[in-house]
Amino acid sequence: MLQLAELVYLLVYLCTVWNMFISFRICDAVPLQSERNATSISQSRPCWEKEEFSIIRECTPCHDYEKTVHMECTFTGFVEEVKCISDQRYRSCRSVEMEELKFWKFEGIMVLLGVIFAIIVMFRQRTLDRRAEQKVQRQLGVI
Repeated sequence: MLQLAELVYLLVYLCTVWNMFISFRICDAVPLQSERNATSISQSRPCWEKEEFSIIRECTPCHDYEKTVHMECTFTGFVEEVKCISDQRYRSCRSVEMEELKFWKFEGIMVLLGVIFAIIVMFRQRTLDRRAEQKVQRQLGVI
């Protein structure tokens, strides 16, 4: 049967794997490959890549209606309106507030993991010290 320390290590390992999975989900970035695929499907580069443009509406969250109408809303959930010389279009953007929130969530998870592993190291060191002390006492008891 597994000892208590081994069970703790197994639990911590599983928690670490779970936290890594969650942190990757929290820190999802816009996949650049999907943007490339979206532009390659249309077989033309967006107007803001080939001519001058101005931003009509800053990066704002997509409303329910915009999520159904604009494909750009599916990438990040935020969209900005761009006026080019020849066209007026929408493009996906990243919200500064949302990126900052994701960053601080990631930092919090990393600090929590650091504290957990520091506690585990201290526990493991005490266990090893206790075992070494018991071994020395047994050896001295034999003499």
